[in-house]
Amino acid sequence: MSRIVRCIFRAATAVALTAAAANVGAAQGTAPACSCRQDLDSLASRIEQNYIGFRFEVAKSPRESAYRAFVKQLQDRAAATGETDCIFLLRELSGWFHDGHVFVIHAPQLSAAQTDSLAAAAERRPLTEEQLRTDLTARAGRLDPIEGIWFTPGYRLGVVRDGGMFVAVVLHADSSRWQPGQVKATFRRLPDGGYRAVLRANDHSRRDVDFVLYRNTLLAGGPYVWGRIFPLAPHEVGTLDSLDPEMPTLRLLGAEAVVVSVPSHDPSYHDALQALVDRNRDAIRARPILIIDIRGDQGGGSQTTAPLVPFLVSREMRPAIGPQGLSMVLSSSDNIRYFKQGGWNPDSVAERMAAAPGRVIPLIRNEPLGMPFPNDTVMPRPARVAVLMDRGDASAAEAFLLQARRSTKVTLFGQNSAGMIDYQSVTIVRLACLPSGNLLGYPVIAASPTLPKDGLNATGIPPDVTIPAGTTDAVAWVLTYYAGRP
Repeated sequence: MSRIVRCIFRAATAVALTAAAANVGAAQGTAPACSCRQDLDSLASRIEQNYIGFRFEVAKSPRESAYRAFVKQLQDRAAATGETDCIFLLRELSGWFHDGHVFVIHAPQLSAAQTDSLAAAAERRPLTEEQLRTDLTARAGRLDPIEGIWFTPGYRLGVVRDGGMFVAVVLHADSSRWQPGQVKATFRRLPDGGYRAVLRANDHSRRDVDFVLYRNTLLAGGPYVWGRIFPLAPHEVGTLDSLDPEMPTLRLLGAEAVVVSVPSHDPSYHDALQALVDRNRDAIRARPILIIDIRGDQGGGSQTTAPLVPFLVSREMRPAIGPQGLSMVLSSSDNIRYFKQGGWNPDSVAERMAAAPGRVIPLIRNEPLGMPFPNDTVMPRPARVAVLMDRGDASAAEAFLLQARRSTKVTLFGQNSAGMIDYQSVTIVRLACLPSGNLLGYPVIAASPTLPKDGLNATGIPPDVTIPAGTTDAVAWVLTYYAGRP
Protein backbone atom coordinates (compact mmCIF):
# COMPACT_ATOMS: atom_id res chain seq x y z
CA MET A 1 0.00 0.00 0.00
CA SER A 2 1.56 3.29 -1.11
CA ARG A 3 -1.02 5.71 0.11
CA ILE A 4 0.04 8.05 2.90
CA VAL A 5 -1.85 7.65 6.16
CA ARG A 6 -1.58 10.81 8.24
CA CYS A 7 -4.39 10.42 10.77
CA ILE A 8 -2.71 11.44 14.02
CA PHE A 9 -5.12 11.98 16.87
CA ARG A 10 -2.58 13.97 18.82
CA ALA A 11 -1.90 16.29 15.89
CA ALA A 12 -5.62 16.53 15.16
CA THR A 13 -6.23 17.75 18.66
CA ALA A 14 -3.49 20.35 18.34
CA VAL A 15 -5.13 21.61 15.15
CA ALA A 16 -8.47 21.62 16.92
CA LEU A 17 -7.15 23.76 19.76
CA THR A 18 -5.63 26.25 17.31
CA ALA A 19 -8.88 26.42 15.38
CA ALA A 20 -10.90 26.84 18.53
CA ALA A 21 -8.68 29.70 19.67
CA ALA A 22 -9.12 31.48 16.35
CA ASN A 23 -12.84 30.89 16.41
CA VAL A 24 -13.27 32.28 19.90
CA GLY A 25 -11.20 35.33 19.07
CA ALA A 26 -13.24 36.03 15.96
CA ALA A 27 -16.49 35.52 17.78
CA GLN A 28 -15.91 37.71 20.84
CA GLY A 29 -18.77 40.12 21.24
CA THR A 30 -20.54 38.95 18.09
CA ALA A 31 -21.41 35.27 18.57
CA PRO A 32 -25.14 34.44 18.73
CA ALA A 33 -26.53 32.32 21.52
CA CYS A 34 -25.39 28.72 21.07
CA SER A 35 -27.55 25.64 21.02
CA CYS A 36 -26.97 21.93 20.66
CA ARG A 37 -29.30 21.92 17.62
CA GLN A 38 -27.05 24.49 15.98
CA ASP A 39 -23.99 22.25 16.32
CA LEU A 40 -25.93 19.13 15.32
CA ASP A 41 -27.14 20.70 12.08
CA SER A 42 -23.61 21.92 11.40
CA LEU A 43 -22.22 18.44 12.07
CA ALA A 44 -24.64 16.76 9.67
CA SER A 45 -23.93 19.34 6.97
CA ARG A 46 -20.15 19.04 7.32
CA ILE A 47 -20.29 15.25 7.13
CA GLU A 48 -22.51 15.25 4.06
CA GLN A 49 -20.37 17.81 2.22
CA ASN A 50 -16.91 16.53 3.13
CA TYR A 51 -16.82 12.89 4.25
CA ILE A 52 -16.03 10.70 1.25
CA GLY A 53 -17.40 7.65 3.08
CA PHE A 54 -20.82 9.34 3.10
CA ARG A 55 -20.62 9.68 -0.68
CA PHE A 56 -19.47 6.07 -1.16
CA GLU A 57 -21.67 4.25 1.34
CA VAL A 58 -24.70 6.39 2.24
CA ALA A 59 -25.67 8.96 -0.39
CA LYS A 60 -28.20 7.65 -2.93
CA SER A 61 -28.21 4.22 -1.29
CA PRO A 62 -30.77 2.38 0.86
CA ARG A 63 -28.85 3.62 3.94
CA GLU A 64 -29.63 7.25 3.22
CA SER A 65 -33.25 7.05 4.34
CA ALA A 66 -32.16 5.47 7.64
CA TYR A 67 -29.57 8.22 8.05
CA ARG A 68 -32.13 10.98 7.46
CA ALA A 69 -34.52 9.42 9.95
CA PHE A 70 -31.76 9.18 12.57
CA VAL A 71 -30.76 12.81 12.09
CA LYS A 72 -34.40 13.82 12.57
CA GLN A 73 -34.53 11.88 15.86
CA LEU A 74 -31.39 13.63 17.07
CA GLN A 75 -32.76 17.03 16.03
CA ASP A 76 -35.89 16.42 18.10
CA ARG A 77 -33.73 15.57 21.13
CA ALA A 78 -31.23 18.39 20.63
CA ALA A 79 -33.70 21.08 21.69
CA ALA A 80 -33.72 19.67 25.23
CA THR A 81 -29.99 18.84 25.39
CA GLY A 82 -27.72 21.14 27.40
CA GLU A 83 -24.13 22.13 26.71
CA THR A 84 -22.51 19.44 28.88
CA ASP A 85 -24.48 16.57 27.33
CA CYS A 86 -24.43 17.86 23.74
CA ILE A 87 -21.10 16.20 22.99
CA PHE A 88 -22.67 12.77 23.57
CA LEU A 89 -25.58 13.52 21.24
CA LEU A 90 -23.18 14.71 18.55
CA ARG A 91 -21.14 11.53 18.99
CA GLU A 92 -24.26 9.47 18.37
CA LEU A 93 -24.31 10.92 14.87
CA SER A 94 -20.57 10.52 14.22
CA GLY A 95 -20.78 6.98 15.62
CA TRP A 96 -23.60 6.06 13.22
CA PHE A 97 -21.01 5.61 10.46
CA HIS A 98 -18.97 3.01 12.42
CA ASP A 99 -15.79 4.68 11.22
CA GLY A 100 -13.37 5.61 13.99
CA HIS A 101 -11.94 8.31 11.75
CA VAL A 102 -15.24 10.20 12.04
CA PHE A 103 -15.35 11.73 15.52
CA VAL A 104 -16.34 14.80 17.50
CA ILE A 105 -13.96 16.34 20.02
CA HIS A 106 -14.57 19.05 22.55
CA ALA A 107 -11.75 21.63 22.66
CA PRO A 108 -12.88 24.89 24.28
CA GLN A 109 -10.36 27.69 24.49
CA LEU A 110 -10.17 29.30 27.92
CA SER A 111 -8.77 32.62 28.97
CA ALA A 112 -5.97 32.72 31.53
CA ALA A 113 -8.44 33.95 34.12
CA GLN A 114 -10.81 31.06 33.42
CA THR A 115 -7.96 28.55 33.72
CA ASP A 116 -6.83 30.08 37.01
CA SER A 117 -10.38 29.91 38.34
CA LEU A 118 -10.80 26.25 37.38
CA ALA A 119 -7.39 25.37 38.82
CA ALA A 120 -8.28 27.00 42.14
CA ALA A 121 -11.59 25.12 42.23
CA ALA A 122 -10.13 21.73 41.23
CA GLU A 123 -11.13 18.83 43.45
CA ARG A 124 -8.34 17.61 45.72
CA ARG A 125 -7.62 14.21 47.24
CA PRO A 126 -4.80 13.81 49.79
CA LEU A 127 -2.70 10.98 48.34
CA THR A 128 0.99 10.19 48.21
CA GLU A 129 2.68 7.63 46.01
CA GLU A 130 3.93 5.76 49.08
CA GLN A 131 0.37 5.48 50.43
CA LEU A 132 -0.91 4.31 47.05
CA ARG A 133 1.78 1.66 46.60
CA THR A 134 1.03 0.30 50.07
CA ASP A 135 -2.69 0.10 49.31
CA LEU A 136 -2.22 -1.46 45.87
CA THR A 137 0.15 -4.08 47.25
CA ALA A 138 -2.27 -4.97 50.07
CA ARG A 139 -5.11 -5.48 47.57
CA ALA A 140 -3.09 -7.37 44.96
CA GLY A 141 -5.32 -9.81 43.10
CA ARG A 142 -8.44 -7.74 43.83
CA LEU A 143 -7.62 -4.63 41.81
CA ASP A 144 -9.55 -3.29 38.86
CA PRO A 145 -7.24 -3.15 35.81
CA ILE A 146 -7.24 0.65 35.84
CA GLU A 147 -6.05 0.97 39.43
CA GLY A 148 -2.38 1.82 39.75
CA ILE A 149 0.28 4.44 39.14
CA TRP A 150 0.45 5.87 35.63
CA PHE A 151 2.54 8.37 33.70
CA THR A 152 2.24 10.54 30.63
CA PRO A 153 4.57 13.34 29.55
CA GLY A 154 4.39 15.99 32.26
CA TYR A 155 2.39 13.95 34.79
CA ARG A 156 2.60 11.09 37.26
CA LEU A 157 -0.87 9.93 38.32
CA GLY A 158 -2.46 7.58 40.81
CA VAL A 159 -5.78 5.94 39.93
CA VAL A 160 -7.78 4.86 42.97
CA ARG A 161 -11.21 3.35 43.49
CA ASP A 162 -13.94 5.68 44.71
CA GLY A 163 -17.11 3.67 45.28
CA GLY A 164 -18.24 2.53 41.85
CA MET A 165 -15.94 5.03 40.12
CA PHE A 166 -12.20 5.60 39.82
CA VAL A 167 -10.32 8.84 40.38
CA ALA A 168 -6.98 9.89 38.87
CA VAL A 169 -5.02 12.07 41.31
CA VAL A 170 -1.93 14.04 40.32
CA LEU A 171 1.17 12.73 42.12
CA HIS A 172 3.58 14.96 40.24
CA ALA A 173 3.21 17.53 37.44
CA ASP A 174 5.68 19.60 35.46
CA SER A 175 3.09 22.32 34.90
CA SER A 176 2.50 25.02 37.50
CA ARG A 177 -1.20 24.77 36.65
CA TRP A 178 -1.36 21.39 38.35
CA GLN A 179 -0.48 20.52 41.93
CA PRO A 180 -0.14 17.15 43.69
CA GLY A 181 -3.48 16.03 45.05
CA GLN A 182 -5.61 17.65 42.34
CA VAL A 183 -8.04 15.34 40.51
CA LYS A 184 -7.06 14.95 36.86
CA ALA A 185 -9.89 12.62 35.79
CA THR A 186 -12.77 10.47 36.96
CA PHE A 187 -13.50 7.11 35.29
CA ARG A 188 -16.56 4.92 35.04
CA ARG A 189 -16.12 1.36 33.79
CA LEU A 190 -18.27 0.46 30.77
CA PRO A 191 -19.91 -2.91 30.10
CA ASP A 192 -17.43 -3.61 27.28
CA GLY A 193 -14.48 -3.27 29.66
CA GLY A 194 -13.50 0.24 28.57
CA TYR A 195 -13.73 3.40 30.68
CA ARG A 196 -15.66 6.64 30.19
CA ALA A 197 -13.73 9.55 31.66
CA VAL A 198 -14.27 13.17 32.49
CA LEU A 199 -10.71 14.42 32.09
CA ARG A 200 -9.29 17.86 32.75
CA ALA A 201 -6.88 19.09 30.06
CA ASN A 202 -3.72 21.04 30.78
CA ASP A 203 -5.79 24.23 31.09
CA HIS A 204 -8.31 22.44 33.37
CA SER A 205 -11.04 22.54 30.70
CA ARG A 206 -13.29 19.50 30.53
CA ARG A 207 -12.80 16.65 28.05
CA ASP A 208 -15.16 13.69 27.76
CA VAL A 209 -13.01 10.74 26.65
CA ASP A 210 -13.46 6.99 26.31
CA PHE A 211 -10.34 5.03 27.33
CA VAL A 212 -9.36 1.43 26.55
CA LEU A 213 -6.60 -0.58 28.21
CA TYR A 214 -4.16 -2.32 25.87
CA ARG A 215 -1.35 -4.76 26.82
CA ASN A 216 -2.37 -4.04 30.46
CA THR A 217 0.18 -1.20 30.30
CA LEU A 218 -1.26 1.38 27.86
CA LEU A 219 -4.42 3.32 28.73
CA ALA A 220 -5.45 5.08 25.54
CA GLY A 221 -8.24 7.52 24.74
CA GLY A 222 -7.84 9.54 21.53
CA PRO A 223 -4.79 11.77 21.94
CA TYR A 224 -4.36 10.82 25.61
CA VAL A 225 -2.12 7.83 26.34
CA TRP A 226 -0.98 6.83 29.83
CA GLY A 227 1.59 4.17 30.66
CA ARG A 228 1.48 1.94 33.73
CA ILE A 229 4.25 2.25 36.30
CA PHE A 230 2.85 0.04 39.08
CA PRO A 231 1.81 -2.69 39.57
CA LEU A 232 3.60 -4.56 36.79
CA ALA A 233 3.92 -8.28 36.11
CA PRO A 234 7.52 -9.48 35.57
CA HIS A 235 7.04 -9.75 31.80
CA GLU A 236 5.76 -6.14 31.66
CA VAL A 237 8.80 -4.56 33.31
CA GLY A 238 10.86 -2.57 30.83
CA THR A 239 8.34 -2.79 28.00
CA LEU A 240 7.63 0.98 28.03
CA ASP A 241 9.97 3.93 27.85
CA SER A 242 10.33 5.52 31.29
CA LEU A 243 9.42 9.06 30.15
CA ASP A 244 6.99 8.64 27.27
CA PRO A 245 4.66 5.61 27.01
CA GLU A 246 4.42 6.00 23.20
CA MET A 247 8.18 6.00 22.60
CA PRO A 248 9.48 2.86 20.81
CA THR A 249 11.56 0.44 22.86
CA LEU A 250 13.72 -2.61 22.14
CA ARG A 251 14.45 -5.65 24.32
CA LEU A 252 16.80 -8.57 23.68
CA LEU A 253 15.49 -11.94 24.85
CA GLY A 254 18.67 -13.97 25.13
CA ALA A 255 20.06 -15.30 21.87
CA GLU A 256 16.61 -16.26 20.58
CA ALA A 257 14.61 -13.12 19.92
CA VAL A 258 14.41 -9.35 19.96
CA VAL A 259 11.21 -7.44 20.74
CA VAL A 260 10.65 -4.01 19.22
CA SER A 261 7.67 -2.22 20.72
CA VAL A 262 5.98 0.51 18.64
CA PRO A 263 3.11 1.95 20.71
CA SER A 264 2.51 4.78 18.22
CA HIS A 265 3.00 5.56 14.54
CA ASP A 266 3.25 9.27 15.34
CA PRO A 267 5.90 10.55 12.88
CA SER A 268 7.76 12.26 15.72
CA TYR A 269 8.92 8.79 16.85
CA HIS A 270 10.52 7.83 13.53
CA ASP A 271 13.98 9.08 14.45
CA ALA A 272 13.88 7.38 17.85
CA LEU A 273 12.99 4.07 16.18
CA GLN A 274 15.73 4.57 13.60
CA ALA A 275 18.24 5.19 16.39
CA LEU A 276 17.13 2.02 18.22
CA VAL A 277 17.54 -0.03 15.07
CA ASP A 278 20.91 1.49 14.24
CA ARG A 279 22.29 0.76 17.72
CA ASN A 280 20.99 -2.81 17.72
CA ARG A 281 21.23 -3.79 14.07
CA ASP A 282 23.85 -6.49 14.64
CA ALA A 283 21.89 -7.92 17.57
CA ILE A 284 18.70 -8.05 15.51
CA ARG A 285 20.45 -9.77 12.60
CA ALA A 286 22.03 -12.32 14.97
CA ARG A 287 18.68 -13.62 16.27
CA PRO A 288 16.24 -15.95 14.48
CA ILE A 289 13.08 -14.19 15.70
CA LEU A 290 11.99 -10.55 15.56
CA ILE A 291 8.78 -9.64 17.41
CA ILE A 292 7.23 -6.28 16.53
CA ASP A 293 4.65 -5.31 19.14
CA ILE A 294 2.21 -2.67 17.86
CA ARG A 295 -0.67 -3.42 20.22
CA GLY A 296 -2.54 -0.25 21.15
CA ASP A 297 -0.98 1.72 18.28
CA GLN A 298 -3.63 4.28 17.28
CA GLY A 299 -1.84 5.34 14.11
CA GLY A 300 -0.03 8.39 12.83
CA GLY A 301 2.24 8.32 9.77
CA SER A 302 2.85 5.31 7.57
CA GLN A 303 6.60 6.02 7.29
CA THR A 304 7.23 5.85 11.04
CA THR A 305 8.09 2.15 10.93
CA ALA A 306 10.26 2.41 7.79
CA PRO A 307 13.40 1.51 9.83
CA LEU A 308 11.94 -1.98 10.38
CA VAL A 309 11.10 -2.67 6.74
CA PRO A 310 14.49 -4.19 5.72
CA PHE A 311 13.96 -6.99 8.25
CA LEU A 312 10.60 -7.85 6.66
CA VAL A 313 11.76 -8.24 3.08
CA SER A 314 11.10 -11.64 1.49
CA ARG A 315 11.69 -13.16 -1.93
CA GLU A 316 8.04 -14.03 -2.36
CA MET A 317 4.90 -12.10 -1.50
CA ARG A 318 1.50 -13.15 -0.14
CA PRO A 319 -1.68 -11.96 -1.89
CA ALA A 320 -3.02 -8.59 -0.74
CA ILE A 321 -6.26 -8.20 1.20
CA GLY A 322 -8.51 -5.19 1.55
CA PRO A 323 -9.52 -2.44 -0.87
CA GLN A 324 -7.46 -2.16 -4.05
CA GLY A 325 -6.87 0.58 -6.61
CA LEU A 326 -6.16 4.29 -6.57
CA SER A 327 -6.86 6.40 -3.49
CA MET A 328 -9.71 8.86 -4.03
CA VAL A 329 -10.73 12.26 -2.63
CA LEU A 330 -13.96 14.25 -2.63
CA SER A 331 -13.78 17.84 -3.82
CA SER A 332 -15.24 20.29 -1.29
CA SER A 333 -14.10 23.66 0.02
CA ASP A 334 -12.98 22.18 3.35
CA ASN A 335 -11.08 19.35 1.67
CA ILE A 336 -9.36 21.72 -0.76
CA ARG A 337 -8.33 23.88 2.20
CA TYR A 338 -6.88 20.81 3.92
CA PHE A 339 -4.47 20.12 1.08
CA LYS A 340 -3.60 23.77 0.49
CA GLN A 341 -2.86 24.57 4.13
CA GLY A 342 -1.41 21.27 5.28
CA GLY A 343 1.79 21.46 3.24
CA TRP A 344 0.92 18.22 1.46
CA ASN A 345 -0.54 18.65 -2.02
CA PRO A 346 0.38 15.50 -3.97
CA ASP A 347 -0.03 15.64 -7.72
CA SER A 348 -1.54 19.16 -7.37
CA VAL A 349 -4.68 17.56 -5.96
CA ALA A 350 -5.98 20.83 -4.45
CA GLU A 351 -5.99 22.48 -7.86
CA ARG A 352 -7.55 19.44 -9.52
CA MET A 353 -10.26 19.37 -6.84
CA ALA A 354 -11.00 23.07 -7.34
CA ALA A 355 -11.56 22.37 -11.03
CA ALA A 356 -13.99 19.54 -10.26
CA PRO A 357 -16.33 20.77 -7.47
CA GLY A 358 -18.40 18.02 -5.84
CA ARG A 359 -16.65 15.25 -7.75
CA VAL A 360 -14.59 12.27 -6.59
CA ILE A 361 -11.12 12.20 -8.18
CA PRO A 362 -7.86 10.26 -7.69
CA LEU A 363 -5.55 11.56 -4.99
CA ILE A 364 -2.50 10.65 -7.09
CA ARG A 365 -3.05 9.63 -10.68
CA ASN A 366 -0.01 7.31 -10.73
CA GLU A 367 0.61 6.05 -7.21
CA PRO A 368 4.16 4.83 -6.42
CA LEU A 369 4.90 1.27 -5.36
CA GLY A 370 4.80 0.26 -1.71
CA MET A 371 7.33 -1.66 0.40
CA PRO A 372 10.39 -3.08 -1.40
CA PHE A 373 9.35 -6.67 -1.69
CA PRO A 374 9.41 -9.20 -3.20
CA ASN A 375 13.16 -8.75 -3.36
CA ASP A 376 16.21 -10.94 -3.87
CA THR A 377 18.08 -9.15 -1.05
CA VAL A 378 16.78 -10.96 2.02
CA MET A 379 18.45 -11.03 5.42
CA PRO A 380 18.95 -14.65 6.58
CA ARG A 381 18.15 -13.47 10.12
CA PRO A 382 15.69 -12.79 11.52
CA ALA A 383 14.09 -15.69 9.66
CA ARG A 384 10.75 -15.23 11.43
CA VAL A 385 9.00 -11.94 12.10
CA ALA A 386 6.00 -11.91 14.42
CA VAL A 387 3.75 -8.84 14.60
CA LEU A 388 1.62 -8.56 17.74
CA MET A 389 -1.68 -6.80 17.02
CA ASP A 390 -5.01 -6.04 18.70
CA ARG A 391 -8.16 -3.89 18.53
CA GLY A 392 -6.11 -0.83 19.41
CA ASP A 393 -4.32 -0.85 16.06
CA ALA A 394 -5.80 1.82 13.80
CA SER A 395 -5.06 3.88 10.72
CA ALA A 396 -1.31 3.92 9.94
CA ALA A 397 -0.81 0.91 12.22
CA GLU A 398 -3.25 -0.97 9.99
CA ALA A 399 -1.43 0.22 6.89
CA PHE A 400 1.71 -1.31 8.40
CA LEU A 401 -0.14 -4.58 9.07
CA LEU A 402 -1.40 -4.77 5.49
CA GLN A 403 2.09 -4.26 4.14
CA ALA A 404 3.89 -6.48 6.64
CA ARG A 405 1.57 -9.43 6.05
CA ARG A 406 2.59 -9.49 2.36
CA SER A 407 6.00 -10.83 3.44
CA THR A 408 6.32 -14.60 3.70
CA LYS A 409 8.59 -14.06 6.74
CA VAL A 410 5.81 -12.34 8.70
CA THR A 411 3.04 -13.82 10.83
CA LEU A 412 0.39 -11.61 12.42
CA PHE A 413 -0.52 -12.70 15.97
CA GLY A 414 -3.34 -11.46 18.21
CA GLN A 415 -6.80 -10.12 17.53
CA ASN A 416 -8.43 -8.20 14.67
CA SER A 417 -7.37 -4.59 14.27
CA ALA A 418 -9.62 -1.57 14.90
CA GLY A 419 -11.01 -1.22 11.37
CA MET A 420 -10.08 2.37 10.47
CA ILE A 421 -8.27 1.89 7.17
CA ASP A 422 -10.87 2.19 4.39
CA TYR A 423 -11.02 5.98 4.79
CA GLN A 424 -7.84 7.74 5.82
CA SER A 425 -6.01 11.01 6.57
CA VAL A 426 -8.01 13.03 9.09
CA THR A 427 -8.68 16.76 9.07
CA ILE A 428 -10.48 18.93 11.61
CA VAL A 429 -13.26 21.47 11.01
CA ARG A 430 -15.15 23.54 13.55
CA LEU A 431 -18.88 23.31 14.07
CA ALA A 432 -21.19 26.32 13.91
CA CYS A 433 -21.44 27.20 17.58
CA LEU A 434 -18.02 28.77 18.12
CA PRO A 435 -17.94 29.13 21.94
CA SER A 436 -18.91 25.47 22.43
CA GLY A 437 -15.52 24.33 21.10
CA ASN A 438 -16.99 21.28 19.34
CA LEU A 439 -15.08 20.11 16.27
CA LEU A 440 -15.49 17.35 13.70
CA GLY A 441 -12.69 15.07 12.61
CA TYR A 442 -13.18 13.11 9.40
CA PRO A 443 -11.02 11.33 6.78
CA VAL A 444 -10.49 12.93 3.39
CA ILE A 445 -9.15 9.91 1.47
CA ALA A 446 -10.86 6.70 0.34
CA ALA A 447 -8.47 3.77 -0.03
CA SER A 448 -10.17 2.53 -3.20
CA PRO A 449 -12.69 3.73 -5.81
CA THR A 450 -14.67 0.50 -5.29
CA LEU A 451 -15.42 0.86 -1.57
CA PRO A 452 -17.21 -0.57 0.33
CA LYS A 453 -16.21 -3.60 -1.77
CA ASP A 454 -13.35 -5.44 -0.06
CA GLY A 455 -13.42 -2.91 2.78
CA LEU A 456 -11.94 -3.78 6.16
CA ASN A 457 -13.58 -1.24 8.45
CA ALA A 458 -16.42 -3.59 9.37
CA THR A 459 -14.16 -6.34 10.72
CA GLY A 460 -10.66 -4.97 10.99
CA ILE A 461 -7.61 -6.78 9.66
CA PRO A 462 -7.59 -10.41 10.86
CA PRO A 463 -4.48 -11.99 12.39
CA ASP A 464 -2.90 -15.07 10.88
CA VAL A 465 -2.88 -16.67 14.33
CA THR A 466 -5.31 -15.72 17.07
CA ILE A 467 -3.83 -15.50 20.56
CA PRO A 468 -6.39 -16.91 23.03
CA ALA A 469 -8.31 -14.42 25.13
CA GLY A 470 -6.91 -14.11 28.64
CA THR A 471 -3.29 -14.71 27.58
CA THR A 472 -1.23 -12.47 29.85
CA ASP A 473 2.20 -12.76 28.20
CA ALA A 474 1.73 -12.55 24.43
CA VAL A 475 5.48 -12.54 23.72
CA ALA A 476 6.00 -15.80 25.61
CA TRP A 477 2.99 -17.28 23.80
CA VAL A 478 4.52 -16.46 20.41
CA LEU A 479 7.87 -17.95 21.36
CA THR A 480 6.15 -21.14 22.50
CA TYR A 481 4.20 -21.22 19.22
CA TYR A 482 7.41 -20.99 17.19
CA ALA A 483 9.19 -23.56 19.37
CA GLY A 484 6.68 -26.19 18.31
CA ARG A 485 7.29 -25.54 14.60
CA PRO A 486 10.49 -26.21 12.66
